[in-house]
Amino acid sequence: MRAVRRGVGWSGMGLLAVLLTGCGFQLRGQAQLPPELHVTYVQSQQGVGMPPGVLSRRLQSLLARNGVTVTRDPAQATATITILNEGSGRRTVAADRFDIKRAYFLVYYAAYRVTLANGKTLITDEGLSANRSLLFDENRVLGFEAAQESLVDSMADDLAWQIIRRLQAIKS
Repeated sequence: MRAVRRGVGWSGMGLLAVLLTGCGFQLRGQAQLPPELHVTYVQSQQGVGMPPGVLSRRLQSLLARNGVTVTRDPAQATATITILNEGSGRRTVAADRFDIKRAYFLVYYAAYRVTLANGKTLITDEGLSANRSLLFDENRVLGFEAAQESLVDSMADDLAWQIIRRLQAIKS
């Protein structure tokens, strides 16, 4: 009986793999970024003495995973991605009859520019944003804060991927 279950399980996995392949599903591979981005410096304009924002850190990580050397020295860079601003906010979208907030709209926004070492602007100032909805449960206040933080991280990931895809679309 155990062998039959195991065989059915493996057959199901095989069928799933065939279906995913047949529908055109493909894991996201390495981005084909322009050669000018081989050594990139990510500059954050958050303010003097402030640490880089979530997007800056996520973008550096994504660039490195896609074969780009991320440098801390702008003099070594062949390109500079400047995060002009980034931040997040929330707005109440629903409240109950006792004015207890029940639903929020979260937004993460950023603006960036990409310049090359020779002074050429590859991407002029461009803005991005992502948003999510979040429900409030008064019985899970600590969970609400964790969920909000998780959604902000998720939106920063989305924006970092948007920048990568935008860079990938550039024809030098």
